[in-house]
Amino acid sequence: MEILLTAVFPAFALIAIGYGSVRLKILGPAIFPALNSFVYYVAMPALLIASLAGVPAAEIINWNFIAAFSIGIAITWVLTGLAGRFFFKDDLAGSSMRGVIASYGNNGYLGIPLAVTAFGAPAMVPASLSVLINSVFIMTGAVLILEFTRARETGSTVFNIAKVLCTNPLLLAVATGLVLSLNSAALPVSIERLLNLLGQAAAPSALVAIGLFLAGRSVVGLLASAAVSSLAKLALFPLVVWLLTIYVFPVDPLWAVVAVLMAGMPVGANAFVIAGHYGLRLDDASAAIVVTTAISLVSLSLMIILMTGG
Repeated sequence: MEILLTAVFPAFALIAIGYGSVRLKILGPAIFPALNSFVYYVAMPALLIASLAGVPAAEIINWNFIAAFSIGIAITWVLTGLAGRFFFKDDLAGSSMRGVIASYGNNGYLGIPLAVTAFGAPAMVPASLSVLINSVFIMTGAVLILEFTRARETGSTVFNIAKVLCTNPLLLAVATGLVLSLNSAALPVSIERLLNLLGQAAAPSALVAIGLFLAGRSVVGLLASAAVSSLAKLALFPLVVWLLTIYVFPVDPLWAVVAVLMAGMPVGANAFVIAGHYGLRLDDASAAIVVTTAISLVSLSLMIILMTGG
């Protein structure tokens, strides 16, 4: 519980700082798009490159774990998207964004330290692999689907779509990080430090941006629309991953419990950054991050108790 409180308190504090800055007129609402753009185009790409390059893929690859976690993401994404289309009449882009919110977890900032604390140092490997899968599968999938959806709505040509995809900062960052990871290539120390510094700004900036966005909105009114994504993130995703690691893609028991724990992480702040960039489901993303982070104090504690036998 202590490590959860240690991670959760700063998250809520940063959201509150953003919220209070607007309420006290220290910052204006116009700051939100600028801060969100900084995270999307600068901080998040740096974080992706640093995270992926720092994990030698050849040393941690476990195909059953990758299959179970990736398919768990896909099932959660699709079912949440279908729920959005059925209950809230979402279009394809809106339902896809709802799926991103339900499957993108706070695996790096909260998941890795919590897994190591609960299950020991060996948990670092599967926990790190889940971060890699999050970065590659969700980031790439979200950008591809949302860009193609936007192109269909605007009537863009194949050439324009290809140009947008090839210049997207998140896709370029994932590709760069994967190349470095697969080749176990070390970055120059100065570049590595620069990327780490920029990457460390991603989560705090995104959380402050959430506070800026929430200022002037009824937080209570946002909870209903976030209910589907929040329930899917904290219950459906870990349940699906548990079933897959036990019955379909069996893995070592330690890897299985870490997979389930990482699937049960609260929604990551970067889901809000993607939502902000595409102007989709911002209300859902911001509310889901607040709700799942608060509930995770209980849900993750119970999960660890059940998986460790006390």
